[in-house]
Amino acid sequence: MRHKRSIGTEENFWVAYADLMAGLLFVFILLIGAIVLKYVFAQSDLHALQTNLKEQKRVLQLSEEELAARKAEVAQVSDALLRVRAQNVELSFTKAQLEKALQESQMHSQSTEEALLAARAMLAQTAKALEENQASLRLSVEEMDALKKLLLGVEHERDETKEALHVSQRHLRETTNLLEIKDNELALLSKTLLEKTLAHQKLVEDLDIAKARVGNLTGVRIAVIAQLKEKLGNALDVDAASGAIRLPASVLFDRDAYGLKPEAAQTLKKVLLPYFEVLLGDETVREHLDRIIIEGHTDSDGSYMYNLELSQKRASSVMSLIYSWEEVDKEVMQQFLSASGRSYSDRIFANGVENKEASRRIEIKFSISNQKAMQEIETFLKGEY
Repeated sequence: MRHKRSIGTEENFWVAYADLMAGLLFVFILLIGAIVLKYVFAQSDLHALQTNLKEQKRVLQLSEEELAARKAEVAQVSDALLRVRAQNVELSFTKAQLEKALQESQMHSQSTEEALLAARAMLAQTAKALEENQASLRLSVEEMDALKKLLLGVEHERDETKEALHVSQRHLRETTNLLEIKDNELALLSKTLLEKTLAHQKLVEDLDIAKARVGNLTGVRIAVIAQLKEKLGNALDVDAASGAIRLPASVLFDRDAYGLKPEAAQTLKKVLLPYFEVLLGDETVREHLDRIIIEGHTDSDGSYMYNLELSQKRASSVMSLIYSWEEVDKEVMQQFLSASGRSYSDRIFANGVENKEASRRIEIKFSISNQKAMQEIETFLKGEY
């Protein structure tokens, strides 16, 4: 009876022992699975981190919160590693307890040597598993150290990236300032160009005005000549280009004489009073009138000086006659009328031969004053407009 109870006790012991070993094996399997999962997760995170490192834009956009999250994950892995180490310690303690129980079993019975050998084999397997677990843990620690170094490298690269970003921002500010300076210079140049354009436009306008005023002189001359032709009618030819009228010397003077013939006074008065009326009676014409010239001309017979004196005296005789008329304003005549002798410097030729009869003549001509227009042109050319 006692022998059967001993056998039952031993059977219960081995059943409990087997259950314990099965439980320990299950725990070992779970532990190894957890370590493998952590390793896979660590490998996945490392691969993701390496992928992120290849993407420079994502590294630049990595925020402080994401980096803190990475550090938290590393801390969690470190905590898990510490927990695994604690479990390893517990397993070592369990191993010690099992060895102690084995020794106690050896003391209780020598008949269980085969079971003890099996237990030793199981313990050896457990020890081997523990060693593999420790090797895996050492590998995980090395990988964690590499991961920490990698994270430190990422932080260093991030700092360098921030520094490069600061440099780029500084360059951007400098470029912006330079662009602002260029914009200001461009605005100044545009303002200067606008001022030059307005000045050029005014210059063109003033030039057009000056041209118009100069051209107006020709228009005045043409208008005066037209009025003279209308006023004098067919009594005397008026030169279409200069507006001059010609009186033959033979009608006014005897040969080589400068005194007017008696009948010449009426002829001159009939011709010159309408002539003066056109030139001096219209304020618009008088405004542009420069002078009225009485010119005496001779042929080439005799010396130049003799003919110059004769032509001058003949012109003066005509001028004296005009001053004797009551119909003329002496002050106006003093302002505009003059007499000049030309000798034979302006003879008249026909077919290359001097026409002496036509060359001996008195010419009455006028000139339009261009002084005001010339002053405007001079002022314009000097840039004083």
